[in-house]
Amino acid sequence: MSTPPDDSKKTLYARSEEPGFLEVLGVKYYRYMSKKSGIAGLRDLTIDELPADITLQTLASNITAFAAIIAFAIGALTTFVTVWVELTYHGTMESTAYYLLYGSVLAGMLFVELAVLYWLGLKTVFSLACLTGHNQILEESCLPVDDSVPNMLARAALEVPDPIIHYLGIDPLRHLSKSKLFLVAALYKAKVILSSMLVKYLMIRIAGKGEARATFSWVAIPITGLWDAFTLYKVAHEARLRLFGHKLAEHIVTNILTDDMIARLSPIAREGAVRAVATMMVLAQNYHPNVLVLLIKLCNTFEINENSEYDNWEDFLSILDQVSAPERYFLLDLLSVSAAFDGHLSRLEKHHLPEAFKELTDVYMHRTNQLKDMLVSGQLHAAKELCTLDFNPG
Repeated sequence: MSTPPDDSKKTLYARSEEPGFLEVLGVKYYRYMSKKSGIAGLRDLTIDELPADITLQTLASNITAFAAIIAFAIGALTTFVTVWVELTYHGTMESTAYYLLYGSVLAGMLFVELAVLYWLGLKTVFSLACLTGHNQILEESCLPVDDSVPNMLARAALEVPDPIIHYLGIDPLRHLSKSKLFLVAALYKAKVILSSMLVKYLMIRIAGKGEARATFSWVAIPITGLWDAFTLYKVAHEARLRLFGHKLAEHIVTNILTDDMIARLSPIAREGAVRAVATMMVLAQNYHPNVLVLLIKLCNTFEINENSEYDNWEDFLSILDQVSAPERYFLLDLLSVSAAFDGHLSRLEKHHLPEAFKELTDVYMHRTNQLKDMLVSGQLHAAKELCTLDFNPG
């Protein structure tokens, strides 16, 4: 249903920065795995062609559990080597030589740990992509500038933050202060760089000396393993959310927004549809790729190529008062779906959504929360049923 964007639309989409080294490396490895496995030439599967939800959930859970077990093992093993070196050579070597040895082992094991975790993350998201029928690795027409499925999955696998995207003048960070943005960025970098080191070594340093120190050193082994297992679980969780959301966005634009449905929408209702998704990006205060994919596909479908501050919440509320009752229900359906697409309801979304839902707040908020939970838990077929966009309330 959606048409490829022309050059004027592409100029409306821009990343604030080029893909970093880790993202580029992750994409190359993802594409290598696709070609090696022979799926690169296959078409993507539709939701109806995928296994039942119980099968999807079971297989996805098995993939996630296997990755978590391997992550636990690598975290525990690398920590064991460092702890063994410390307890074996501490106090038996000259200080300078000991710290050179300890520092070298520490740096080496940390490098091995991170490298294996990154590799395991990429293997995990690739397996989940195969499970959900994402076979194509070519750049998608709706996501220019190095932002196709391999890119968004590589960022999830490597825990690289999503880039700031400029599209149609939409600014999801308009409600965030610069100081808060700086703090969030600083905390993210600190988590990536220091988390393993803190878990392994901070507790050891404050545990004192002698037997207590030795005991605490050994305790760091399972703790680090659990932390790495949790990290891989989070990676798999985010990858599943992105893959399922991408499938739903494709389904909505291809199978729901048919020519007949679009013909029933007035020009202002079509504008309202774009605003429904754009305002959810602002209220969610992030650039989650699920919502971005849905927004761009809607713009391509409705041939929207102008910058008209589509992310203004008050303008969207005004459109709800101007359209017909059936069109209003259609827009509320789309608003509800968009709010759930990133798997989270922000404080601003919870506050402002009732302003649009009004007397139907209970019905639509229940639907939004239900769809969010289905996306997070991997119930793709059930989530598809809640993505119905029609001209009836609820």
